[in-house]
Amino acid sequence: MRKFILIIFTITVAVWFFVLIPGSKNLETIFLNVGQGDAILIKTPKNQTMIIDGGPNSKVLEKLGKYLSPLQKQVDIVVLTHPHADHVTGLIEVLKRYDISLLILGGADLKTDVYNEFIKIVSDKKIPVLIAETGQAIHFSEDLEFDILSSAGANQEVFNKKSEGFGTAGNEVNDTSIVGKLIFKDFSIMFTGDATLKIENQLLVYGNNLKSDILKIGHHGSKYSSSFNFLNAVFPRAAIIEVGAKNRYGHPSPAALSRLKMFNIDIFRTDENGDVKVISDGFTTNIYKEK
Repeated sequence: MRKFILIIFTITVAVWFFVLIPGSKNLETIFLNVGQGDAILIKTPKNQTMIIDGGPNSKVLEKLGKYLSPLQKQVDIVVLTHPHADHVTGLIEVLKRYDISLLILGGADLKTDVYNEFIKIVSDKKIPVLIAETGQAIHFSEDLEFDILSSAGANQEVFNKKSEGFGTAGNEVNDTSIVGKLIFKDFSIMFTGDATLKIENQLLVYGNNLKSDILKIGHHGSKYSSSFNFLNAVFPRAAIIEVGAKNRYGHPSPAALSRLKMFNIDIFRTDENGDVKVISDGFTTNIYKEK
């Protein structure tokens, strides 16, 4: 119980300490083109920063250098949706380069060299850690919050190296992904990590609360995500697919793309569009493509 209290206190400090610093009136969410993997940078109107996943290599540092001040040494929150290499590898370099106020993990433990190195750096640098639980909310300000809709939570699941792959075992790790919804006034973005149909079906219990303006497509556009029922519930105006060019998995799948087109959802892909930046004042939204 004492450890839990200390963690909650850390969240309060990390999130609210920067509220008095002036910033722009816009929320910026940048889906970084780092190849076959996820890496997302969020910059709040109060100058807070959050990174969701780090991609498969150190390219994320180059991208962060493009969008953050060269003098910036601190990142307020880092979220690792799940410990697969294409999400965690780049975060190793992020943890080395930046001081992290809070690290949010989904609760899964994957016995790979990459994830072991990541955890060692967390321990060595004494980075505060929160194990995400379904139903938690991180409040950046009175009109901006990040809601945890799904997570493996404190009942830690342990997976062996075979679960790094793309097969059935890999999907088990994918389904421990943190699924979160960022809500800024009347605007919202859904982040799904690599969650598959199994988790999407469980999320349907949220009903209308799933509706989001933007959807980060699950698992790089795999056929095992973005089900008809889930898309119908979220009903986004635009979808972002973080995917590497000519990847060996065939992502995004024709099946997933077909379902998105059925709903007339505007599709943005990092392999074709480069970095995709979403800017919103909470009421109106603009999406910018790098190419």
